[in-house]
Amino acid sequence: MKKRLISCHQIINVLLILILVMPFSLVAQSTTDGLTTMILVRHAEKVDDSRDPDLSEAGYDRAENLAEIFNKLSFDAVYSTDFIRTRETANPIAESNNLSIQSYDPQNPLLEVEKWIEMHQGETILVSGHSNSTPTFANTILGENHFDGSFDESDYGNILIITISGDEEKKLLHLRY
Repeated sequence: MKKRLISCHQIINVLLILILVMPFSLVAQSTTDGLTTMILVRHAEKVDDSRDPDLSEAGYDRAENLAEIFNKLSFDAVYSTDFIRTRETANPIAESNNLSIQSYDPQNPLLEVEKWIEMHQGETILVSGHSNSTPTFANTILGENHFDGSFDESDYGNILIITISGDEEKKLLHLRY
């Protein structure tokens, strides 16, 4: 694969993530309640519109860029729907954290979110989904309709970072990459 230069916009996003997320991780390590961090992304660009396409070259570049953005963050679990494009988007982060990718059911957000919150209290997880499921899962985690409908089909650049504190306070940081 060809090397991509990191743009000024990407550097700013990385700094924002480090400034906003890393202190939460330190707080989570020092308290018994812990801070749960869920990072939701839509899969990267796909090669075509078939039912289960692979990522395009741009998609693989985006997946690598996502891993670069989060290279200083330690993940405890990586989840993906059971499609090539979502697994391949999550794969660089899973590999860099020596984790296997776990499948989840995008048709049952409430059950999945409840399971994640219970299983990963005080941890950081990545969830790779789709243009319609990622906003739905974010709304389910937040307990409100923050996102109205799906992401645009041509939009692959959303990063949703949701933190849940020990007292169930939920915060959303919506970034672009």
